[in-house]
Amino acid sequence: MANQTSDKIRGPGQEVEVVPQIDNPVLKGLVLIAAQCLPVMAVVALFPVIPKLFQQFGALENAGLLVPMIITMPSLCVALSAPWIGWLADRLGRRRTLNISFGLYVVSALAPLLLDSVHLIIASRALVGLAEAGVVTASGALTADYYGANRKKWLAWQSVANSICGTLLLAAGGALADVSWKAPFVIYAITIPFFFMSLIYITEPKTEIARQGAVSQPSGRFPWGAGLRVVGVTLIASILYNVEPLHIARVIEATGVASHTRTGIILAVTSLGYIIGSYLYKRFADYGFHFQLAIAGTLIGIGLVGIGLAKAYDVAAGWAALQQIGAGMVIPILLGWSQGLVSFEHRGRIVGFWATAFFIGMFVCSPIANAIGSAIGGLQPAIMVLGVVTLALSLVATLIGASGRRVAAA
Repeated sequence: MANQTSDKIRGPGQEVEVVPQIDNPVLKGLVLIAAQCLPVMAVVALFPVIPKLFQQFGALENAGLLVPMIITMPSLCVALSAPWIGWLADRLGRRRTLNISFGLYVVSALAPLLLDSVHLIIASRALVGLAEAGVVTASGALTADYYGANRKKWLAWQSVANSICGTLLLAAGGALADVSWKAPFVIYAITIPFFFMSLIYITEPKTEIARQGAVSQPSGRFPWGAGLRVVGVTLIASILYNVEPLHIARVIEATGVASHTRTGIILAVTSLGYIIGSYLYKRFADYGFHFQLAIAGTLIGIGLVGIGLAKAYDVAAGWAALQQIGAGMVIPILLGWSQGLVSFEHRGRIVGFWATAFFIGMFVCSPIANAIGSAIGGLQPAIMVLGVVTLALSLVATLIGASGRRVAAA
């Protein structure tokens, strides 16, 4: 294996970011991209089969609670377990954590093909969530470990892959749902080759600096201040990020589209904006965290305000596409920033904090939007209000970024 360097070296009185030298960088990158798609796959692939799940289990007591848990249980388990699994990844090794989690994902995700009890299916989905937490935290840390200064490029590709994966999974899940309620679970078989690729190509990163006389960043206790900052910023960003994906279908249908197939096509087209946003992230990668976040937030905020005011489905779709451009920037911005706040030995846990905050934001987004809508007269007014809030926070981020530059220049 080629020698690896850390992502930061220190020269006399300065810190310089470098690119580690690793073997098979492209194959490693493909495995890590696939790993970051697993949370999307865990949920999106089953969206089209929800009606059939209700047909299958609707007669059971508490079916209204149990059936949605088949979809939401993985995200809940990620939110509850990610920081602790991230801590284990830092202690046990990221390669080991990734491979164990990948294997658990394959087995537990395919398990419903052999199960008929809704309770056992929910239990298997809980294991999927635990596996997701391990995969996301370990692969997120490994992206920074392997690629250093180049990690932003790979984070952008991960964002593009997530968007394409989500679109394809909706189509595949819908087609398989027409076969049976179990058929969409077959989709998870595509993770098997990536699991074996992980076993072959993923290697444990080394902490030492290349033999250039550089000194590694000092180790120490976990920086809780940085962890709390990641949680706070990511939680707020996640709530605002998820407003459009969780509610745009209802807006499209409320503006006159009665066909679920047509709604799905509209959403697939608007999601192309996400890919554009991932490309823009690479263009703005050197702008600094606060300015990047302000650019993404402005696009999201304008899009949400437009959706809130739209009276026709095509107008709403146009604003949704703009919002998706901003959304395509958000995850790589937050991940890149989070990874840069801590040194090598704490990356697994910091990515775990990020994952917990992001998935909690996903959970609380709809209740917040519904509460605002109940108070001011509907979903679209609530989306507009949340768009205004996003624009206000984007302005705050701009001011903080400008202030930081002035301090640095002083």
